[in-house]
Amino acid sequence: MGYNEGLAGAPANTHGGPDPFLCPHFGECGGCAFQDVPYEEQLAHKEAQLRTLFDAFWGGAIPVAPSPDIWHYRNKVDFSFGRKRYPEPPPKGFERETVVGFRRKGKWYWPLDIAECRIGPEGTSSLLDGVRAWLRAEGLRAFDSRQKEGLLKALLVRVGVRSGQRMVALITGDGAFNKTSFVETVASTYPADSLWHAVYRGMAVIAFGEELDLLHGVPSIEEHLEVPDDSGVRRLRFRISPFSFFQTNTLAAETLYGAIRAWVRQVSPSILYDLYGGSGGIALSCADLVDNVVSVESVATATEDGRYNAAANGVENVRFEHQEMRHYLRETRDEGGLPSGHAVIVDPPRAGLHPKALRRLIELRPAHLLYVSCKPTVLASELPALLDTHRLVGLQAVDMFPHTGHVEVLARLELRQDA
Repeated sequence: MGYNEGLAGAPANTHGGPDPFLCPHFGECGGCAFQDVPYEEQLAHKEAQLRTLFDAFWGGAIPVAPSPDIWHYRNKVDFSFGRKRYPEPPPKGFERETVVGFRRKGKWYWPLDIAECRIGPEGTSSLLDGVRAWLRAEGLRAFDSRQKEGLLKALLVRVGVRSGQRMVALITGDGAFNKTSFVETVASTYPADSLWHAVYRGMAVIAFGEELDLLHGVPSIEEHLEVPDDSGVRRLRFRISPFSFFQTNTLAAETLYGAIRAWVRQVSPSILYDLYGGSGGIALSCADLVDNVVSVESVATATEDGRYNAAANGVENVRFEHQEMRHYLRETRDEGGLPSGHAVIVDPPRAGLHPKALRRLIELRPAHLLYVSCKPTVLASELPALLDTHRLVGLQAVDMFPHTGHVEVLARLELRQDA
């Protein structure tokens, strides 16, 4: 699943031996790295790693806010189908069993049959058991990219943590299967409010589809957020469709957006630019604090979700722009730059800012800049360029992914007077 491409190193196991309460797949599955380490020590380790990583730029503390839940905290998980591998290669012509689960730690090509996931949504064990029985009864097999045959690719599960709603999507290649029996399987093992079939014709095994067919229920589910604030809680509703973006740890996302909201309140801009805005999580969390928000996103479906979410929450002062970031920033620069009274938030994907986007952002000289990074090593590599014009005035983090090497970092920057 690739969750653990985060901070280097690992905290020490202080249990002194095996823990009977660990996930039975821990150590073999690549999803978690530190289940055998007390959570307080995981947080301390992440803070120490961040201080080392940013030592050249920041001499103060970098507090890491804990995740409110550390088990079953993910609101989204995608299980992949694969052909079972064996310690010794089977004879030629042997038909490998189809398994459903994740990938073996350090071996992306080695699928694991997963009985349960301690960080995924609760209740998925029954769904996995039911889907295994279903595919065997129907004689279905996992897609094999080498042989270019087989049907099944991935099984996507999404939940609304606060709404209690569930979504399941089966991703396959081209081909027919008994949709009625699949609907019955899900209904009896993991009743879903929204049940989809998606077709993906590419060779990769990913939770994405080029075509979508609603098999049962409603086309989307809802997630609710309760974003904390010194003056109370900002409550929001979001539409979740099969492939829409939403932070995968709902309760920790509330902590993250609360920290962003506190920054916006502190710098008090009249116009807020939310770059890489997704489906509007940050924009809607802060819209009541400013006159206007401009949310820019390159994925068209995310922009559509953002507009829907704004309307659903009665928010009228957010403008959603669908455009590649480097082009948007170039046009903004060429049209006179940023207006007075602005602040900018950037929340790029794991790869960070496109080099042209980074250069053009620096050329725009934002007075107040908040960089939200899901991969701190990338932020550390981009900071030297940003610090040519800005000074770093604060670093903090939110643990969005307990038991993994990942942590979300917020870097607060201000334009230098001599820039």
